[in-house]
Amino acid sequence: MARPPKGFALRASNPGLWIPDGDWHQYEAYIFRSLQRRFPEARVLPNARLTGVKSGKARQIDVLVERSLGEFDLKIAFDCKCYKRKVNVNDVERFLGMLDDRRVSKGVLVTTKGYSKTAHARAQREPRDIDLQILPPDRLSQYQYVGCAWLWNGPVMAIVEPPIGWVVDNENTGKQGWCQFSMYPLGHTLVSAKRLCPFLYGNIVLKTQEEPTTEAIAATHERIIIEKIPSARFERLPSLFPVAEGQTPRTLFRVGHIAPSYGGPEYSLYLDSPKGVLLLVLLCPEGKDEIYLPALKWIGGGAILMQREDGPVQRQSPSPARSPASEGV
Repeated sequence: MARPPKGFALRASNPGLWIPDGDWHQYEAYIFRSLQRRFPEARVLPNARLTGVKSGKARQIDVLVERSLGEFDLKIAFDCKCYKRKVNVNDVERFLGMLDDRRVSKGVLVTTKGYSKTAHARAQREPRDIDLQILPPDRLSQYQYVGCAWLWNGPVMAIVEPPIGWVVDNENTGKQGWCQFSMYPLGHTLVSAKRLCPFLYGNIVLKTQEEPTTEAIAATHERIIIEKIPSARFERLPSLFPVAEGQTPRTLFRVGHIAPSYGGPEYSLYLDSPKGVLLLVLLCPEGKDEIYLPALKWIGGGAILMQREDGPVQRQSPSPARSPASEGV
């Protein structure tokens, strides 16, 4: 695991405190430590330098995450803005230019003060994959991370990205096998998110002789819930993604009405791959379906599934490329 260079470490005197106001060195170090925990299998490099394809010049990247998966080389550049002002459109333009010149596959701008409406609009109109993330001066828990959820189960791997303003959390929920990760709006804990706001969790379910298809896996999940809560009912819904004529949908979408204590419906999206299924479950507050279902569609539309055969890693495409998430998600 990469170590930060000299002068790039959090102060040891009181590590429980948030960084001093305006101390950008400590802010970058905090992001670096968070990403180290988030991507234990990847190279996390602080103050990385990449030579531009167009410019021929080496430029600094605050934190670079690199991961090779068979024939795929993933690079995520994190630019840490510890400003006393909001990130503006000029900051976004400069960041986009750097990503293009360095051929980096994904970029994340992390800021303490948020971003202007024009900066957000510019990022959303960009066809390349870019995020604007706000990390305010409240220390994230040891389970919460900036970036994507990377999860494995046997031969199947998935990369799942949260919408803008959401956080990834891998805290143990207390229910064995319940989920490998969860996502919810930044500013909440796992407990408050399940009670007060849209809450999504996910895991990879492998196919077996008893459950060889997505339909069989979903039927088993429904049966288990109904055995515990006989009043629960489920309804299959049309696919969230276009399906070509004559093609079999590679997703299964349903809604479950489990119990009043849930506070609203439970939407489940199953994304199929040859050896397993990525299951995404959204617990939606009552009456907020039209607001938060686009978040589930956006997350599922951008999910990447991969599986390992005897040869290199094979990438699966369970759904078409997504469009940018709305600002209100």
